[in-house]
Amino acid sequence: MRVELIEGRTAIIELRSQWNAVYQADPEANYFLSFEWLFGTAESAGAGSFVLAVRAPHGEPGYVAFLPVRLATKHDSGGFYNEIYLTGNYVSDYNGLICRPESEETAIPALAQKLQEMNWRRLRLLNLPTSYKRLNLFLRAFSGEILELKHLKMVEPDGVNNGVCPYTMLPGDWGEFLSQRVSKNTRQKIRRFLRQVEASDAYRFTHTTSETFDRDIETLIRLWTDKWGERKGDRLNAILKTQRRMLRTAWATNTLFMPMLWHEDRPICVFSILVDQKSMAYNFYIGARDTAFKGPPPGLVLHSYAIRHAISQGFKKYDFLRGDEPYKYSFGSKDAKIRSLLLITQSGKNLGDKLDRRCLRYVLKRSKALYNAGDLAAAQRGFAQIVNAEPNDPRVRYMHGVIAARQGYNGTAYREFVKLLERRPNSLKIWLRLGRALVAGQKNAGEAEKTGTGLLNKSMDVAKLFSLFGRTLLKLDLADDALAVAKAALRLDPDNASLQGVLARALRSKRPRATQRDEQSSLKTSGIDTKTDKIPASIGAKTNVNAKIISALDVDAQSYPAFDAMSQQTTETALARVMVTSNPMRFTPPKSPILQGR
Repeated sequence: MRVELIEGRTAIIELRSQWNAVYQADPEANYFLSFEWLFGTAESAGAGSFVLAVRAPHGEPGYVAFLPVRLATKHDSGGFYNEIYLTGNYVSDYNGLICRPESEETAIPALAQKLQEMNWRRLRLLNLPTSYKRLNLFLRAFSGEILELKHLKMVEPDGVNNGVCPYTMLPGDWGEFLSQRVSKNTRQKIRRFLRQVEASDAYRFTHTTSETFDRDIETLIRLWTDKWGERKGDRLNAILKTQRRMLRTAWATNTLFMPMLWHEDRPICVFSILVDQKSMAYNFYIGARDTAFKGPPPGLVLHSYAIRHAISQGFKKYDFLRGDEPYKYSFGSKDAKIRSLLLITQSGKNLGDKLDRRCLRYVLKRSKALYNAGDLAAAQRGFAQIVNAEPNDPRVRYMHGVIAARQGYNGTAYREFVKLLERRPNSLKIWLRLGRALVAGQKNAGEAEKTGTGLLNKSMDVAKLFSLFGRTLLKLDLADDALAVAKAALRLDPDNASLQGVLARALRSKRPRATQRDEQSSLKTSGIDTKTDKIPASIGAKTNVNAKIISALDVDAQSYPAFDAMSQQTTETALARVMVTSNPMRFTPPKSPILQGR
């Protein structure tokens, strides 16, 4: 079967009719896999998700299965990596896929195979009510040599087991429910408290309307926070944001029922119930009560009211969803079991050892932030991962080279700048960065000349260009930069007298006068005219002279602030003007890099 990856809200909205057809045909489908819950509004549970959709076989139109998933990007000491979540993870009480029952034998393994072709380190499958048959079809399609399966614990610190979901089936009559589903003691309590509340003018039940929706949501949030806020700690704001978002989604899709119990003008209990028309079920999503109220137990009263209302509307099930809290068993509940699983790559890296392309913009933003914060090692790893996943972005390759150079990985920097010059042979900043990498690499002139023959077009234009580079930098009082440019160029073209002259001038400009006199003597010994910065042609032709000059003038390149000043606008402007006056260079990359290693 062919599995398609569908992303973007517009494309997913176009699936609505086919999604609903598969949803209605699937006996295992539940409210949390409905199109309304996942994609009904721009803020639904599926916001930012994508869908794996299995095409019908034999050229038949439409789809036979859907798996909604989302991408998460995380960072640790090894760099960035991806996780795939089921779309409803951390939002929905139940997650999974929907599939036409006649197609599950082929469609479900096809979904698993498609996931293995993607780039991720962990596949997180939370809150699965999926049948054993379907789960087995899904899991056995994964390679045990590549992936490790873990069963996640679902018991909270307070002992509540979220892998257990109590529910009670509803008969067609309220009286029958009381007589057959609950104990005698509970039946008496329900009747007595309901009678007490409904017979008094001090109490009343209300249902949320469009006019009261905002007020009722905030009442629910306030009461819930009073009870649970301190226990949730730093997660509280994120939880409240999600609750508001999902309740608004359910209201907008006409699937939310919110009953409230009042005592005079005081709200004492409010529930949010998700209405599942397909399964004819009320799903108790979240509720809260006023813990300071002294009177009939508001939780027992409002659940009883909601169950009676569900029966009156013809619903067949009241689902308390995740958690085996004792009060849920007062209503004759049975248990359903769900699982949470984690698939992890054996290598501890993304499948394919690449980042998913959807996360590259985020990784770029984070890597820049790491660079600005001074964490060069983490930034370098991030940019390297982006280059590995998307090698054609020149801005990323440039930054990768810059950071690698700052880290001392001059081989990596060299390779990045050489690659960039294939596309932008007239870029001054790249040429200068390349020069710095060459200088920092401390490679001998012989090897540089041997491997770099094609790096520079040895015409007068190129010699003039580098001469002008150096002289312009000197005029800007950037002797260190001029020296590094000249040294890098000489390592590639050691017989160039003009470049040797720039080197001599740069060195004289940056040394004290007393030292300059000693250097002039050294330069004269090497054959350089200190007035014209040139060497006689007869001397320049001797191959050993170039090595003598470089040796005489060489200093520790790592001590230079060379090229750091390239961020100055004046330098860039001056060099740009130089470039305009020079003929374009034809760039041919060397067959092998001058520098080895990182």
